[in-house]
Amino acid sequence: MSYIGICEYVIGIIHDKDIWYYVGEKDANGKCLRANEQYSSFLVDAKRYDDEDVLREELETLPKTLTYKILELQRCPKCKKEFTEHPALSREDNETEICPECGVREAVEAYERHNQ
Repeated sequence: MSYIGICEYVIGIIHDKDIWYYVGEKDANGKCLRANEQYSSFLVDAKRYDDEDVLREELETLPKTLTYKILELQRCPKCKKEFTEHPALSREDNETEICPECGVREAVEAYERHNQ
């Protein structure tokens, strides 16, 4: 199994204990195309950055009244799902970082094998 690591970066907004993702659709004048849809609760909608410097420049243009966080977007080598949470360490080789869901799945499988 190989380590895939960080693919891209996204901007997360802390909102009532939830993370919302910056969508970033703007017109040529810098105005949001859909003001009520500038943020989404779905990671798939997030604007992605492969250059952290470009992300930081855009972050400076956003309203200062919100709390922003730069999130590292990773891809799980097992299930290929993208995630921003802290990775789990695979039990298969104790080196590969995998998504939390696959980490739980491996732990449950190990528990079931041990208790058979």
